[in-house]
Order: sequence, then C-alpha cells, then structure tokens
Amino acid sequence: MPWREPTRTPVQCPQGRPYDAQVASRATIGLELPVAEEASATWASDAAMVALMLLPGVLIVFTGFHAGGYFPGTPAVVAIVLSQVLLVRILQARRPFEGMAPLTLVAIVALGLYAALTLASALWSHATGRAVIEFDRAWAYLLVLLLFGTVRASPANIRWLIRGLALGASIVCVAGLMTRLMPNVWPTAPDVSNQRLSFPVTYWNTLGLLAALGIVLCFHLACSLSEKPFVRVLAAGVLPLLAATLFFTFSRGSILGAAIGLAVYVCVARPRGLLSGAIATAPVTAALIVVAYKANLLDTLDPTTPAAVRQGHRVALVAGVCVLLGMALRLVLLNVLDPRLRRSVVFSKVPARAKLATILGTAVLALVLAIALGAPHALSRDWSGFIGGAPTNISHGDLRARLTDPSNDGRTELWQVALKGFSASPLHGSGAGTYQALWNSRRSRPAYVINAHSLYLQAMAELGLPGVLLLAVLIGATILGIAVRARGPRRVLYGSLLALVVVWALHAGVDWDWEMPVVTLGFFAVSGLALSTRRGAGPGWVPAHQTRIVLALLCLAALVLPVSIVGSQSKLGEAEHALYASNCPAATPAALSSIGWLDFRPEPYEVVGFCDLKRSRPRLAIAAMRQAVAQDPNSWETYYALAIAQASAGVDPRVNVRRALRLNPMERLTREAAKELRGSNPTEWVRRAAVVRATALASNHLSILPS
Repeated sequence: MPWREPTRTPVQCPQGRPYDAQVASRATIGLELPVAEEASATWASDAAMVALMLLPGVLIVFTGFHAGGYFPGTPAVVAIVLSQVLLVRILQARRPFEGMAPLTLVAIVALGLYAALTLASALWSHATGRAVIEFDRAWAYLLVLLLFGTVRASPANIRWLIRGLALGASIVCVAGLMTRLMPNVWPTAPDVSNQRLSFPVTYWNTLGLLAALGIVLCFHLACSLSEKPFVRVLAAGVLPLLAATLFFTFSRGSILGAAIGLAVYVCVARPRGLLSGAIATAPVTAALIVVAYKANLLDTLDPTTPAAVRQGHRVALVAGVCVLLGMALRLVLLNVLDPRLRRSVVFSKVPARAKLATILGTAVLALVLAIALGAPHALSRDWSGFIGGAPTNISHGDLRARLTDPSNDGRTELWQVALKGFSASPLHGSGAGTYQALWNSRRSRPAYVINAHSLYLQAMAELGLPGVLLLAVLIGATILGIAVRARGPRRVLYGSLLALVVVWALHAGVDWDWEMPVVTLGFFAVSGLALSTRRGAGPGWVPAHQTRIVLALLCLAALVLPVSIVGSQSKLGEAEHALYASNCPAATPAALSSIGWLDFRPEPYEVVGFCDLKRSRPRLAIAAMRQAVAQDPNSWETYYALAIAQASAGVDPRVNVRRALRLNPMERLTREAAKELRGSNPTEWVRRAAVVRATALASNHLSILPS
C-alpha cells in the first residue's frame, strides 16, 4: 500500500490553542505520547535542520585545508557526504521536497544538463579521464544545489546558513593569516608565489575571494538587528582579520569583489543596524590594514626572516587589539544605538518616488563629480592597461605596487586561446578538461596553465555554445531569483545572499573559482536555499513510499563514481610519491591498483611505464605508455613518454616526438627530446633515452608530479 501523509484536522483545545485532531483522538484512548517526548522530537528535528544549514560551512573548512578542493579526491569525498545526507533526508523527512520551487527546478535542470554535457564530451574529446573528473566536480555542485533546494527558505534556515558560511570562511582565513603573522608558531612550506598569502587553500586569489565573501557575510551579521547580540559582536571582531587576510593575498580582483559585495549589500539590504555595524568595524579594520600595509617584509619571498617575524608579531598584536576593540564597540552599541535604530522608520516611510529620486540624484551627482575629477580618462588608461595583458609591474620587488597596477597578469592571452578554441568548435567545444591542451598547442610563451582563468570563456572553449548558455541560465536564474526576493521585510537576509552570489559570479569570470569548491560550494548552497519556496507557500510534494525507495537507491548508486575516484586518486598519489622516491616496488602495485579503480586515466599507466624503464623493461614500458596515449590522445605528455619508452627499446621514437612537439611546441622537454632523439641510430637512441627520462622526472612539468 502506498505511503501517504496522514490527514490532520486542526481543532480547538480547551485553552483556545489549535491542535491536531488525530492527537486528540489518540489521547482519548491513552495512546498519545507524553508532551515531553513531543517536545524532544521537535527539538531533534530543529537540531537536524540547523546541522544541515551548517554543513556548507563545515565543507568549506574541509576543502579549505585540502588545497581548496582542487584535486579530484576532495570533490569526490564531498559528493559522497552530500549524497548520503540527501539519502537520509529522502527517507526520514516527512516532506523531503517541501522547498522545491519552479525557479529552483530551472537552476537544477540547467546544472544537471551542464554536468551531463561535461560527461558526454568524452565522446568527442576521447579524454574520458578528464571528462569524468570534471563531471564529478559538477556532480558535487549539483548535489549541493539539489539538497538545499529541497529545504524551505525560512528566515531561521537562511540565518543559520549565513552563520555557517561566515564561520567556515573565518576559520580558513584566520588560519592562513596566523601563518603569515606568526610563522614561528605555525610554519608552512614555501609556495609557488610565497610572497602572497595562500595557505591553506594553496592559491592566493581563491583565499582572497573566500575572505571577500566572509567580509560581506560578517558585515551583514554585524549590521542585522534581527541577529542575536553575540553573533553581531563576534562578526564585528572577525571582520578586521578577514580584511587583513584579503590584504596579504594581494588579490586585486578579490579586493574589488569585496567592495562590490559591500556596495550591493548596503544598497539592496539597507539594514537598520548599518550605522552600528559600520562604527564597530570600519575604524578598526582601517587601522589594521594601515599597519599591515607598513609591514613590508611580510610580502617578500621569505617572510620568515627575524625582521619579518618581528613585523608579523607587531601586526598580530595590533590585530588582537582591533578584534577586542571592534567587539567592545559593537557590544556598547547593542544598548546605546541599536534600540534607536530599531525604532527608526524614517527611510521606510519615504514614498517610493522620493526614494527613486534620491537614488537617481545621488547617481547624477556622483557622475558629475567623477567627470570633474577626470575619472573617464583614468578609467580609459586603466582599461587599456588591463586589456594589454602585460605582467604586473612590481617596482623594486614591492608587492604592494600591484594593488594600483591595472594589468591583468597575462590573462588576455589565456582568454584569446579560449576564444580561438571556441571558434574552432562552437557547437560542442574541445571537451571538458581539455583547455590545457588548447593552451599548450596555441600559447606564445612557456607558461604552465591548466585553466582559462574565466569560467565562462573556458566553458565556451570546452563545451561550446550549449555549455555557456546553460551556465548563463543557471547563474542568471540564481541572481534574478534572489534579487526579486530581496524586497520587503526579508530584504536584509536576501540582500546579503544577493551580494554573495554577485561577487562569486563576477570573480568567476576572471579566475578559476569553479575548480575550487572552497569558494563555490557556498554559492550553490545559497542558490538552492534562496530560490526555494518560503514558509507558508505550500505543503510541498510528498513522495509515495515506493518513490522514496527508488530515490534512495539512486542516492546509493551515486556513490559508485565518487568512491572510485577517491580510491583511484589515493592510490595514484601513493604511486607518484613512490616513483619520485625511486621506490618502484611500491609505485607499480599502487599504480595498478589505481587502474583497478578507474582504468581510463593516463597517469597510472605513465607511472607503470616509467617504473618499467627503471627496471630495464622497455618493451613493457612501451605497452604501458601506449595505454596512456589511448586514454588521452590529445596530451603531449603521453606521446612524449611513449617516445622515451621507444627510444629506450631501440625503436624509432621520432614520430611520437614530433607529435608531442606539435601538441606543445613551447615545452622545453619536447624541444630537448627532439634534439636528443633526432638521430637514426638505435644504439644512440637507447643511450640518449636515459638522459631524456632523467630530465623528464627531474622537471615539474609532468602531470604525475606528486601533489
């Protein structure tokens, strides 16, 4: 018999309170649960919902301390967790899809089709491994969107989600800041660009964006009079630390994003506690940034010298004072200013026409002032500098100079390569995850690049017009839906969410935020919840018992790919570390185990092949390298590795050397291989192959480099 929701009819109790007729009937025959047990069940349900709302913040911390979630294993773990949470919700919740709204379904369908297109692109890219890894990341985002799209967007749920996101971002950012201000207490290994703060997410621009998002959310928490007093106080104390973290990343895009986010929040949300929040946060934040700016030894390649450590300790002391002072100011304003602001109805009573006239008048005045100060000429000059694409000019090694430099750090060429890739295949692109191959074959400078530094242009290059249109529908529906809801008494809550999604959407256009779940999971959690049905808008769909079972089985089936990726990546990591430690007895079994989990990734075959070469088994190495080529036929690396194996066996490697050189003409390794292996003597090939192989493993240009 199908499972159905029991009919409940409200009746009036003797005290005048409505209660359930079914409860009353059970009570008359002595079957009703005690009141304490009912209260306990309600508390447990509320606690479960709070835990769900805090989950994205927990995932931010998890991914933040795992390289931002960039490497394949981390998104797979996130997908496993989310699928099981969704499974529990489907089986346990009375109305598991009560939050579903038409706009939510639009976003879910758009992202679902984007993920499906990502996976299907393996049919024409012939790089199944790349497509599957990209699909798994999109699948994790889809699970976030779907899970939070099933929940009603009640004010309590939104508040807990915002608190969790702010807390998660603060934990990651403050941990990173501590490594810069107190390196003798929390030392970290040198990074690629060690003068810019990137720990723990490993990429400074991503850490900067995370700090910018945290600043917007914490400013909202400090200004919202509907928030609990201790939340307002804590948010005011954390905000200066987030600002200092953002400064030490020297991420101009993230700094601009934080400014845009705050502007959107102030204009849309117009919180009544804006004055209190600004008084408590602006002065202390400005003071800390001034002190941090003067600590010039903390933005060098070696920020751990004794003099730099002293500067770091000085900034840490000032940071502690600013945190305490900000919290103290906000605590005082709770009783001094907040009650007056709460009673203030001045702006809300202004007619709509007067509000519009005020806004337009202010805009016109700002425009006139900007023209008088020469802003158009300055913007034209800076725009020319940005489009020029020249590297950032850092005078005398002072990284602070980049904050006023309009250059885009060479992104123009990256975007041009993406547009050329789109022009070559506008209908379906080159395939998910293949931008690196496009860059390698078309670049004009020997820079190691994997992503196009623009979500939208990379989607055009890899997935063609359908891919970028699906992204436009997804992001457009999210921004439009939240903007429509950011009115009336809930404008403060939805204004903060709108600011967050706008900042992410803009920054994703100039960097590879899609590949960093630490900053993207929150976007989809916010999108799902903000677009869902609000409380009192309907009962929601109640699935039948058989439907629940089918959906639960689908959740279990969704575990297969993420679990396989986790197993494959774990074993591949072991194999790579063992190979570079010259421990082939451990590397080969680990690589074969990785192949056992997923047999369409080229990297484990390369590890097996290089170990066969070290063991003087070139014929076996050729077979392994041929398998690697079959898994990724557009990669210069697989042909390069195959050429080394052939040369080691005395087989003519020149055809594959030329293929590798054609796919990556600017690569130093392919050029050296073409030079070393250009002869026609098998004995000479064997002798020179050992040199080429040693050069390959000593470089950091191969994908099998330990992460």
